[in-house]
Amino acid sequence: MAVLLLLAPALASAANQAPEIDHQPSLCTVPAKAISVCATVTDDNQVARVRLFFRRAGDTYYSAVDMAFGGISFCGTIPAPREGKVPTVEYYVQAIDEQYEASRTSTFQLPVQSDAICEFPPIEKDASRRASITVFATHKKQGKKVPEGFDPAGVRFVALETK
Repeated sequence: MAVLLLLAPALASAANQAPEIDHQPSLCTVPAKAISVCATVTDDNQVARVRLFFRRAGDTYYSAVDMAFGGISFCGTIPAPREGKVPTVEYYVQAIDEQYEASRTSTFQLPVQSDAICEFPPIEKDASRRASITVFATHKKQGKKVPEGFDPAGVRFVALETK
C-alpha cells in the first residue's frame, strides 16, 4: 500500500505536462506577402489551442492568429508586412492543452527583406488562407484595426471589448 501512495504523486504530475512545441524559424521574409508559420505541437493530452502572436518589432502589443492543424503541424498566417513599414516581425507560438497547461516558444525575429536578398521566405501559398486571416487583439488599446504596418486586405480584426 505504501508503494502505491508514493507513486501516485509522481504519476499525477507526469500525466499533466505542458505541450511541447517544435518550430524551426525562417531567416527572413519579404514585404507585401502574407507569412506562413508552422510548428509541430505534441502533448500527453489533447492540444486545445495553438496561437501565433506577432507584432512589428518594437511595438508594445502583440496581435494573435489561430493556428490550424494541417495533418502534420499547426500553421497560422500573419498578414503581409508593408514595404518600408515593418523592418522586422517579432513572433512566438503558444500552445494550450485541454488541462489548461500552456507553453510557448522563444520570441523570434523575422527580418523583412527584398526578394533579391531573402531566398526562402515563409510566404502563405494558399489563396483562401491569405484572403481570410482573422487577427485578434491582445489589449484594448490596440483599437479596431489591423496593426500598423500590416496589409489589412483580406484581414478581419477582432478587437477587445472596452468598458
